[in-house]
Amino acid sequence: MRLLSLALERYGPFTGRTVTFREDARLHVVLGANEAGKSSALSAVTDLLFGIETRTRYDFLHDMPQMRIGAEIRAADGRRLGFRRRKGTRNTLVDAADAALPEDALAPFLGGLSRDVFCRAFGLDARSLRAGAAEMMDAEGEVGASLFAAASGLRGYSGLQAELDGEAAGIFMPRAAQSRTFYQALGRYDEARKAIRAGELRAGDWRDLNGEIEAAGAALDEIKAARGRLAVEQARLARLRRVGPLLQAIDAVALRAEAGADLVTVPEAWIDRLGQALASLRATGEAVTRTEATAAEAVLALEQVPVDEGVLARADAILEAFRGTDRFDKGGLDLPRIQGEADGFARELAQLAARIGLPDAEVLRARQPSDAARTRIEGLIRAGREDAAALARLRQDLAARRSERDRLAAALQGAGGLVDPAPLRADLKPFATLRRDLDRRDDLDGALTREAASIRTQAARLSPPIPDLAAFTAGRPPSAEAVTRYRRTLDTAMRERDRAADRLSVAETAVAQRQARLRARAAGRPIPTRDDLLALRNRRDGLLAALPGGAPEDFARFGAALAATDRAADDLVADAARVAEQDADHRSLEAEQAEAAAAAEALAACDARLAEGASAWRAAWAPCGIDPAAPAEMAAWLTEVETLQDSAQGLETTRLEQARMAARVEACRAPLADLSRRAGLSDLDGLDVGRMLARLEDRLAELAQRWDTVREAKGRAEAAAEQIAATEAALADGVARQAAWRTAWGPALAELGLAAEAGPDEAEAALVAWRAVPAALSERDNRLARVNGILRDLDAYRGAVARLTEAVAPDLAALPPTAAMKALHTRLQNALRGETRRTELARQRDAAEAARAQAARAAEGARAELAGLLAEGPAGALPPGTDPEVLHARLTARRACQAELAERRAELARMADGHAEADLRNERAALTGDDIEGLLANLAAEEDDLDRRGKIAFADRDRHERRRAELENGIGAELALAQRKAAEAELQANARHWAVLKLASLMLGTAIGRHRAGQQDPLLTRSGDLFRALTGGAFSGLAQDYDASDTPRLAGRRATGPLVPVEGLSEGTRDQLYLALRLAYLEDYATRAEPAPFIGDDLFLTFDDARTAHGLEALAAVGDTIQPILFTHHRHVADLARARLGDAVDVLDL
Repeated sequence: MRLLSLALERYGPFTGRTVTFREDARLHVVLGANEAGKSSALSAVTDLLFGIETRTRYDFLHDMPQMRIGAEIRAADGRRLGFRRRKGTRNTLVDAADAALPEDALAPFLGGLSRDVFCRAFGLDARSLRAGAAEMMDAEGEVGASLFAAASGLRGYSGLQAELDGEAAGIFMPRAAQSRTFYQALGRYDEARKAIRAGELRAGDWRDLNGEIEAAGAALDEIKAARGRLAVEQARLARLRRVGPLLQAIDAVALRAEAGADLVTVPEAWIDRLGQALASLRATGEAVTRTEATAAEAVLALEQVPVDEGVLARADAILEAFRGTDRFDKGGLDLPRIQGEADGFARELAQLAARIGLPDAEVLRARQPSDAARTRIEGLIRAGREDAAALARLRQDLAARRSERDRLAAALQGAGGLVDPAPLRADLKPFATLRRDLDRRDDLDGALTREAASIRTQAARLSPPIPDLAAFTAGRPPSAEAVTRYRRTLDTAMRERDRAADRLSVAETAVAQRQARLRARAAGRPIPTRDDLLALRNRRDGLLAALPGGAPEDFARFGAALAATDRAADDLVADAARVAEQDADHRSLEAEQAEAAAAAEALAACDARLAEGASAWRAAWAPCGIDPAAPAEMAAWLTEVETLQDSAQGLETTRLEQARMAARVEACRAPLADLSRRAGLSDLDGLDVGRMLARLEDRLAELAQRWDTVREAKGRAEAAAEQIAATEAALADGVARQAAWRTAWGPALAELGLAAEAGPDEAEAALVAWRAVPAALSERDNRLARVNGILRDLDAYRGAVARLTEAVAPDLAALPPTAAMKALHTRLQNALRGETRRTELARQRDAAEAARAQAARAAEGARAELAGLLAEGPAGALPPGTDPEVLHARLTARRACQAELAERRAELARMADGHAEADLRNERAALTGDDIEGLLANLAAEEDDLDRRGKIAFADRDRHERRRAELENGIGAELALAQRKAAEAELQANARHWAVLKLASLMLGTAIGRHRAGQQDPLLTRSGDLFRALTGGAFSGLAQDYDASDTPRLAGRRATGPLVPVEGLSEGTRDQLYLALRLAYLEDYATRAEPAPFIGDDLFLTFDDARTAHGLEALAAVGDTIQPILFTHHRHVADLARARLGDAVDVLDL
């Protein structure tokens, strides 16, 4: 299909604009400047063929219902159709009279194209061209991928296929990894299975656990009550210890307050007023002294400041002249420099005149050539050089192409018998999966070795380890239920043993503390006992019975015994409390020792039962050869062993799969050996199947390369002949252009004053000199004007300075102008500072006098206020001669003592916890500080004992409660079963998702492979021809090259023979390659369906002129089968098209 005309009736910026395409043109170039509507015309072609979009951005001038596009088109078989397209939702295809046409009227002309396919395949701009070339680079030039991209216009498929494979690998791969979601779900499945085994709970364990928690709670309640009693007594003793120093401080302050009892009683406010009056009197006296000294200093300073009145009178004139010193100095510095620049430009003009051949600068000014003349000679110089370079290049290309033709002819003659690799490749296709089978076999071999080693390692790492897993299984280890029974039995025995040990520890501690209290009480004053008193009384009675008839010394002994008995009775009465405590402690000690003995017997019995249970536990594992750990550990250990046993069963499955895969690979040996002999390889029988396959693939790649090399050589020989003819024609055209150039060259040289035989280099040198003349003339004139202005300003400034110094400071007349003005400015600054200083000192003097008078008045007022205060109220009764300062100090001290006493009593009230001061004094008087400390120490010891017992009870309850919480909150068997089912569902979803991703990747790869197989040979041949034209013969065509994995890769063949892969091409050359593939595909499409016009939008934006010219020729080369239309805003592209294609191009100006 070809566009014959495009009517932009009301579309975008156009109104009534018609573009007519010449039917015999092989290329149409639509030229439009920026903002001329080129983009609108481009979009109009798409909207014309497929309908104006519902939301269009080209309705900015015409309302949507009024938008119209028209066209006349012609099919390949000669059918024509004129139609218009309007904006709407239905019946948008109309004829010239706006009568509706069938919606399928364009179907025979479009050949089933959709808008998206048309934009991708038949539309191309510079950005898409560069992106397509980059896509080929990303695919590393793989033939099928490159052809698929160029044909469809799609990009990103390589990345898409890699993303699909990567996402699938993130779900599942044969090698397990925790980062893959399938194995994560599998891990959750295994954990749920383990939890099902370990999540069962027995009723007896639950009942025992709750009993332990209740017993520990009861013990904690008893300890809590005892702590309350201790806390009450500790609070009383601490309060008495706390208020003792405060009571002493209150007594001391009260004693100090009695010292001011002789003072007169005055109100509190009167004391404050007395203090304020005394402070005011002191402050006003100091102010009078200070202000008198300040006033005297101000008067003296004012008399010492001099002022120059004459300089002050001319201050404005002096300042104005001083501001001109910088300009005067700068003018003196700039004058030599500017004069030197003027002289330099004069010398430059003289040199330019000599270079051009003229006598002086004035003649040079008069003989300057016009801009038109310079532009004309510049164009001739450029054209002459381009023609000369083109002729040299054409002669060189002609020689190179003739040499290439001869070389290819010799190569074709030397090619011997060739073997077509196609049948061998076809026979090798059934073995396409063999490489995967080999990899799978090797992977299974490695997996078997790794898994067996892993199972052995994991069994050895167990605690206790398993030397032989099979022997362990044969030994019939205890079941999980048996382990639970042993665990319950041993845990019960261990709990009883712990309780017995705690009971023994508490009893022994109580005995030790009781004995320590007894020893501490006995270490002081001896404690009398009733037994001692009874013994003394018996002795006294015996001596009394022996008195009648006794000797005198018997009376003395009786008297001593009587006195000892009386003293013991008195001591027993006085220490009744200590005696009672000692007796109670002895009775408690006997009970505690009995409790310790009973606890020791219970602990020994528990140890015996625990040892018996441990012996039975070890005997249960003896047949398996395992020295067991604790039952709780062995329960988890059994779960790990079951996992190892499952892994061992999986290992057997893998071993069967490996044997099946090895047999499958070995079945391919005989067919591969036969195919190898047909390919010329006869010594492969003893090799591994994988090595045989690799040798055979290398042989087929070698045969294919030789076959392709000869076939490509034939194509290149034919292309070389065509190129030689084209180069000879271009060489003749170049010789004719050079002759026409020489005809125009002579007259142009005369305008520069050069001889007709001068060459381009001489003319260019003269042009360079003439270009510098206007600037040099302008700069010289500018410098001369600036020199005259500076001289005039310097003379004026000297006169003004002379007049000013003569009037104000004749002594400065002999100095230079700037030095005189600087000195005069310094005098002015000094005079101004003196005047300012005098004004400020006069103000300070007046202020000091006013302050002195005010201070004197304030001092007199303060004295009067103090006298009146001393005469009023109760203070009037003060004795004569009372010092106000001393009186104020004593009154202030008395008030401070009263305030401190009130503060101390308030503090006592806060610390007394609501008790009266008298009660606190009575309680405190009954106890000394040492008594309080001793009682507190005894209470602290009892509290420590309660703490220890409480910690033991709390630890027991906390341990049992945490165990109960674990059992309540842990994963039970029912929840674990639900989790296992969820994991099974997740495994199924992951498997389904992985299959979808792998199928999508395989479908995309299959599409590329089919395109490679179906289009490779004819499409590559035509693409090579177009690529040769686009590169101007730098490349002779395209070829296939195979990488290490036997993947065909696209490569360009240089004119000298070497192959260059896609990644080795420059960026611009890759763009040319992509364009060649696209044009070749469109030509191939035109042989099978009705082609649409090919629309290029500024296609050569990144090309230089040479590449652009070759690109225009390539577009014209396909103009016989498709209609190429190139939109551009560069006029030189249109000029190049006219120069290269002549009448074959149709240039239309928007």
